Amino acid sequence: MEFFFATMIDLVISREWLATTNVVLACLLGIWIFRNRRLYRRSRAEQANQRDLIENLSEGIYRSSPAGRQLSANKALVKLNGYETEAELLAAAKNIGKEWYVEPRRRDQFRAILARDGFVKDFVSEIYRHKTRERIWITESARLVRDGNGRTLFYEGSVREITETVNRLKAEELLRKLSSQVPGGLVQLERNAKGTYELSYASAGFRTIFGLEPHESFSSPSRFLRMIEKADRRDFARALRASRDALEPFDMEFRAIAADGTNKWLRASAKPERVRGGVMWHGYVNDISVRKRNEMEIQKLAFFDPLTGLPNRRMFMDRMARAVGRCHDRAGCGALIFIDLDNFKTLNDTRGHDVGDEYLVQVARRLQACVREGDTVARIGGDEFVVILDIAGHDYAHTYRAAIMTANKVLAAMRGAFEIGQFNHASSASLGVVVFNGRDCQPEDVLKQADIAMYQAKAAGRNGMAVYDHLSMSPESDRYRLLNEFKAALGTDALELHYQPQMDDSGHVIGAEALCRWQHPEFGTLLPERFVPLTEQFGLIREFGNFVLATGVAQLARWQRDATTAGLRLAINVNAQALSSDDFVSNLSALLEAHGVKPGLLTLELTESIMTRDRRHIGNRMHALKALGVRLSLDDFGSGYSSLAHLKRLPFDELKIDGSFVADIESGESDRALVKSILGTARTLRLTAVAEHVENARQEAFLRAFGCDFFQGYHYSPALPEDAFAAFVQNRRQPAALTAAPRLRQSA
Repeated sequence: MEFFFATMIDLVISREWLATTNVVLACLLGIWIFRNRRLYRRSRAEQANQRDLIENLSEGIYRSSPAGRQLSANKALVKLNGYETEAELLAAAKNIGKEWYVEPRRRDQFRAILARDGFVKDFVSEIYRHKTRERIWITESARLVRDGNGRTLFYEGSVREITETVNRLKAEELLRKLSSQVPGGLVQLERNAKGTYELSYASAGFRTIFGLEPHESFSSPSRFLRMIEKADRRDFARALRASRDALEPFDMEFRAIAADGTNKWLRASAKPERVRGGVMWHGYVNDISVRKRNEMEIQKLAFFDPLTGLPNRRMFMDRMARAVGRCHDRAGCGALIFIDLDNFKTLNDTRGHDVGDEYLVQVARRLQACVREGDTVARIGGDEFVVILDIAGHDYAHTYRAAIMTANKVLAAMRGAFEIGQFNHASSASLGVVVFNGRDCQPEDVLKQADIAMYQAKAAGRNGMAVYDHLSMSPESDRYRLLNEFKAALGTDALELHYQPQMDDSGHVIGAEALCRWQHPEFGTLLPERFVPLTEQFGLIREFGNFVLATGVAQLARWQRDATTAGLRLAINVNAQALSSDDFVSNLSALLEAHGVKPGLLTLELTESIMTRDRRHIGNRMHALKALGVRLSLDDFGSGYSSLAHLKRLPFDELKIDGSFVADIESGESDRALVKSILGTARTLRLTAVAEHVENARQEAFLRAFGCDFFQGYHYSPALPEDAFAAFVQNRRQPAALTAAPRLRQSA
């Protein structure tokens, strides 16, 4: 019984436990179910969030089959391919490898990497935007997903479009290639809001210009500025500030020192723009050293004498204008010294141009040693130098004294012997000095005045100076103008020889006298009386005489080659000063030989003024001419210093009766007697007699009656140009027997 009750009690207790247990289990189950539902909801929410996140990622996310079928794609990938919905993309894309990649083999390369590594990272490819077929660039990363047995289920990964980046890189590469081929460098310089500078970009060409290694850092503008020549840094900084403030282009040429110490000329050009509260310049730097050297060489050729290195006429005129301007501004005076070397042409012709050039170089050095720093020494012509004294601000008296002192230094320097190789040259110079005030003059006027004064010094005997006197020399201005124009005409077509026929007593042409004519553009034809005195006064007679002699000998050569004029003589006037030149005989000999002219056809007419000179010297010179075979005539006989004693000692072949006597033989008994006497003297000395200025038949008859040999004057013809003279000879053509040379003196 006890067993029964115990059993019943146990049952009751078991039922209560079971109920309790059930309740507990039910509670636990409810809790588990609630928790799992919450976890489920959370999982679903997380999945939704993940899907939403994937859908809204900026990168394309996808799954694809190994065979190339697109399985899924987020919005970014759909948009990248040009579609509106995933379904539209999945329906259109059949084979990724064939439809997507520009290069079909690229898909195989992608799969090979996945099969080998299980993943691929940053795989760059050019693809088609699927719908529009636009070519774009992407970078792709993916992994391979397998099942428990290792079989490949699908690929999943991400795609990001990098077309803009690739294009930028391509542009940068193109820019790098282009910039490497141009002779300069590209640069970007930025000034930020804080006021500091930074080199944002410098091309390889920029580094090359400054001698830097390809990868050497050059980000610091201070290093760039230190490479600019110190003298140009301030101007560079000032120009950069002006460009920044006005936002105007920067353009400047400056000097720089490269890393290896090479000096260069550079040009920087850049355009500024506002950026981020500051300014950025986009520009270009070019090495212009070669151009600058060429420009400086051109400038040197344009403004400096290549032989002496002194300023030339162009630069002299510029500095002269500045000197006049300074005198005007400071109410002071300046001075100019005109220097002409005496007998330079003789040195040049006898010793050669090399010696002449070296002499000019040494002259330039001596002149520079005579002046102070700031004064200008220039070479403005062959043997013409000028000195501008930089003494503006002083009064006339002080300037005058300074100019005279400098001129004396120059004269002393020029008198010293010049050693040119093994040759010592004793020289001198003629100086013209002018003091100017800058108020009433132009640079050209000052130069003319100094030139006039120099010619005065030369006319006074050379080796000295003359100071321009504004009162006494001003009337010379017209003559100076004519002189300058004559100098320009010398040796040109403006000067020409005309030929006045010389006739024998049968009326036949036996020769001519050469007479110069100047075809002046304003005054017309000028006769020698107008310009020869200028050549004598201002020291140009030798140059003029050389021109006439060379032109006359050339004319004789042409006559010899023409049957009409062959055998004709030519008489040329020779100034005593020209005859005294040491090189006169040698120059004449060279002319005759060069043209192949028979010396006996040339007659040199000398005036009686030679009697007043060194007779022994003149006599030797005349005998040297006779040795050449040239004929000598005493011109204007009877009007000067002639005497029978002198005539006997000098080797003349001919006497030319002064025209003033011939003009008066019809009316003046004394003139007729004098002409008879001259003709008698000629017969006594066995000289040919020539009468000039014969104007009518009566004069000719009288002269012929008393033994005159030849005649010239307007009775026959005025002086004629070359062609007209040849026509005149043709009209008066004579038998060959009559063209024989006239009687010549048998002994000297």
